[in-house]
Amino acid sequence: MQTTLVFIPGLLLTADLYAHQTDALKGEYSIHHAETRGMDTITAMAERALDETSGKILPIGLSMGGIIALEIARIGKDRLSGLVVMDSTAGADTEARRAERIKEIKILTSLMQNPEARVKFKGITTQLLPRFIAPQFLDDTVLTKRIMDMAAVIGQDNFILQQTALLNRHEQLDMLKNFDLPSMFLVGALDTLTPPPLAQTMAETAPNSRYVEIPDVGHLPPMEDPEAVTKALKDFLDEITV
Repeated sequence: MQTTLVFIPGLLLTADLYAHQTDALKGEYSIHHAETRGMDTITAMAERALDETSGKILPIGLSMGGIIALEIARIGKDRLSGLVVMDSTAGADTEARRAERIKEIKILTSLMQNPEARVKFKGITTQLLPRFIAPQFLDDTVLTKRIMDMAAVIGQDNFILQQTALLNRHEQLDMLKNFDLPSMFLVGALDTLTPPPLAQTMAETAPNSRYVEIPDVGHLPPMEDPEAVTKALKDFLDEITV
C-alpha cells in the first residue's frame, strides 16, 4: 500500500501553508491534511491524524505541526514510513516563551467576554508578520494576505486551544534517540521563532536523519521559497522510496 503524506499545519495556519507542495506531490502520493482545530492537546491532534488515515503514513509538519508530527512518531511509530519536521522543536518552551503563551491565552480569554472582540481578532497582524517571514517578503501583499487569512480561519477559540496544547506538550528528544526511520529536519536560515540550532539538534539526535537549511527565508519556508521546499521533499521521498 502506498504511503500517505500527512501534512500538518502550524499554530494559526491551515492547509494553504503547503499549497505548492501538495499540488506538486498529489500525482505521486496520497495526500491527507491533518485537522488541528477543536482540540487542546498535541496528543489528541496526533491521535486524530492516525485515526483519519490507514496504512503507512509519513507526517510532514511545520512549527506546531512539527510538534504534532513528533507526537505521532512517539505514539504510532509502527504506522510510519518516515518523518519530516520543519521549523520546529523537540524541546519544551523556554520560561519566557511559556509565560508569553500564558499571557496571550489570558488576554484573549478576557477579550472574548466582549462580543466585538470576536470580530476584531486577526491572529497574525502586520506587526507580527516579521516573526513569521523574512524581511524581503514583508511587502509581498499576496503572501502576507494568505498568512493573515489562515489565521482568521483558525480564529480565536482555536488559537486558545492550540496555545493550551503547546503549553502541555511532551519533550521528544529522548524519543528521537531511538527513532531509526528516515527523517528530515528542515528550517529557514532566518527563522527567529525556531532557529536553525533547534533543527540541527533534532537531526543530530535522530540516527537516520538529514538536515536541510533553506537560505534567506524565515519561519514559513513552504510559502517563502516553495520550490526549494518541494524539491527537498521530493529528494527525500525519492531516496526513501515510500
